[in-house]
Amino acid sequence: MKVSSTMAERHSENDFAENLRILSDSGAGVIHIRTNEVVRATLSCRQSVLVDGNHCREWDIANGFREFDVSNMFKNSVGGDGNTDIHSCMAVPGSKIADTEEDEIYTYFIFVNPQYWMEGNPIITHYLQQYCHTLASTNVRVLLITPDTPLPDPLNDSVVTIHFDTPSHAELKAYLGGVFNGVEGNILDVDEDDDMDKICYAGAGMSREAFEMYASIAVVQSATEGEDSTVGMEDIISGINKGKTEVINKNDILELYPSESIDDVGGMENLKEWVNKRADCYSDEAKEFGVEAPKGLVLVGIPGTGKSLVAKAIASELGVPLVRLDFGRVFNSLVGKSEERMRVALKMVESMAPCVLFCDEIDKGLGGIGGSGDSGTSSRVLGSFLTWLQENETPVFSMVTANNISGLPPELLRRGRFDAIFSTGFPTPDEVKEVLSIHLRKRGWDIKAYKASSIQGVLNAARGYVPAEIEAAVKDGLVAAFSEGVDLEMSHVTNALKAMVPLSKTYGEQIQKMALWMENNATPASKRYEEADVLNVESINKPRTRIRNKKDKE
Repeated sequence: MKVSSTMAERHSENDFAENLRILSDSGAGVIHIRTNEVVRATLSCRQSVLVDGNHCREWDIANGFREFDVSNMFKNSVGGDGNTDIHSCMAVPGSKIADTEEDEIYTYFIFVNPQYWMEGNPIITHYLQQYCHTLASTNVRVLLITPDTPLPDPLNDSVVTIHFDTPSHAELKAYLGGVFNGVEGNILDVDEDDDMDKICYAGAGMSREAFEMYASIAVVQSATEGEDSTVGMEDIISGINKGKTEVINKNDILELYPSESIDDVGGMENLKEWVNKRADCYSDEAKEFGVEAPKGLVLVGIPGTGKSLVAKAIASELGVPLVRLDFGRVFNSLVGKSEERMRVALKMVESMAPCVLFCDEIDKGLGGIGGSGDSGTSSRVLGSFLTWLQENETPVFSMVTANNISGLPPELLRRGRFDAIFSTGFPTPDEVKEVLSIHLRKRGWDIKAYKASSIQGVLNAARGYVPAEIEAAVKDGLVAAFSEGVDLEMSHVTNALKAMVPLSKTYGEQIQKMALWMENNATPASKRYEEADVLNVESINKPRTRIRNKKDKE
């Protein structure tokens, strides 16, 4: 995925400083700063305040109030007054209003991590509500820097909230340069432009501390473990991805998935062609041409037809990470918590852009919509997701899969939120052969070593079977051949298929309804589309023998 230069040139700290300046000039007396990097946000606040020529006083529980100026704004060793009583310190901004005589200079009081004393605390709530009203016409501002969580309910309507984002591509590149500057010797084999860009794209969404730490770990490990003691781009990207997996997996809603080669997907030429055409649509050239960045697609179909595999292949084709959003884990028993968890997860996805957001089997995760006892939580969570799909401007390719679309609300599938709806069905004989070849190759066997007649036997037996069942037959065939002490023959796979009861028989009626919906509402993922193979389940299960008439016998 080629991302536009505007995304690459964005600078989170500069953008934040500008937003802070605008809010202060607009009369926002109390500003809440939500972030996953409290320390970096504090340093950035301090710098933006002092560079503009303002006064800065900062409070935290360890030091009390500390005074900063341009000479010591990056020194955390500055001593404080030792007053760690937040109640008395929260009263200070109100008493300092009369001291601000200069029209163009603000006095900022920055409170770091005050959230521990705010919940259910009427004194602090009173001060902040008062400041929202009284500080608007003064040159005193109160900043509250907290982790990425909301303030108590009494303050939500009056306090202005902004977010301090994770580092941009340009910032990550500067941090990576700092890591490289600390490496001794000539062990780095990294291009200063293209390779560093690729490393930083891999690290999108990480905090500064995590990015620098895992990049440093990758350099050290590669230098000590490698035979030639050189460190290349792939070594560092591997370390970054490992660290990113650990960071993302701490959020139980999101999971970083490994990608798969598009060559491991059998058939689906329509879908592959569609994705390939859009791989470069995030670039500046595409934007200048008038092309809008793709939003994503919906893939519906019978279970076992490779929908999840397609998501992994799309991420591989676009060259970006694949992030899975588990809707089932979003929901929480506390009122309002589910919506908050969804908001935090989507914010993290945005920070990781460019990426592919994968919502697998969304019909199961949103199965409670409209049900009794749900209290509207599912609808509100879905509403948040739909709004994000519509309004998101970051390069995130969203992919949703579903088996049963009858329970999904129509607004989810509306064009504008997704660019296309594709369907997957039973594979054609050519696709069965391709799927068979892929699963044999993965296990060290080459389909070219077998006679066409024996392969045809598998194709005949696999009619009405989905790719997942064909893969299972290959596995079972290998087990049978190994137990017999012989090489794998196609007869082993054929026998495994015959011993299996396919979904087309077990759930024939449901599949028929699903196929009818796909025929009317979705584009087939495969070019080699045969109606009898996908839609007519009865014809699939019909016996393939015929009674010869008298003339035939003669």
